[in-house]
Amino acid sequence: MIGIIFFALFLGFFTGRFFLTPTAKPLLDTILMTALAVMVFCAGADIGSSRQVVRRFLTVRTLGLSLLVLLATNVGSLGGGLIMGHLMGVSFQDALLVSAGMGWYSLSSVLLSAAVGTETGTLAFLANALRELLTILGIPLLARFCHLPLVVVGGATSMDSTMPILLQCAGRPAVILGFVNGFLLSLEIPLLFAFLLSPAVSAFLNR
Repeated sequence: MIGIIFFALFLGFFTGRFFLTPTAKPLLDTILMTALAVMVFCAGADIGSSRQVVRRFLTVRTLGLSLLVLLATNVGSLGGGLIMGHLMGVSFQDALLVSAGMGWYSLSSVLLSAAVGTETGTLAFLANALRELLTILGIPLLARFCHLPLVVVGGATSMDSTMPILLQCAGRPAVILGFVNGFLLSLEIPLLFAFLLSPAVSAFLNR
């Protein structure tokens, strides 16, 4: 699995570097969204075909476990962002804002570019896109040691782009938990940005 991913990444880089022009971007976006839709459909179909797994994991216990995973994702993402921000000389507020994207680079980059500035928006895009890429590359390796904790690694991407790799390496229970976690994060992240960008919180963080 990891070899196929690296080969596809290298092949894509080589193709983009030597054969594609900027005018091909709309076509690439269409291919990307179509491929993502197909992968998520296949993951959903695989889960739905196993009624025993669905009955077992779509329970109150799963919701409780999802809330714990949600808490771990927040603590790990924001805490790790603050540590890396300090090491890289990024301001306290910018480090929080960038890490608050939790893998959702399309939202965080656009929102922060408009609300804070292009530099912060670009940093958010790079950090969160890299998180998604490292999740896809890292899960096959980490799956040798654990399964359910892998849901935390992808953050908000666990309900879409990293769902297929979770299914392949960690199994259906991790995918169900990842979908619930990603869904809850998708609801939380815009509210978290609104909170961190509010005048009172911004003034406190920039003291």
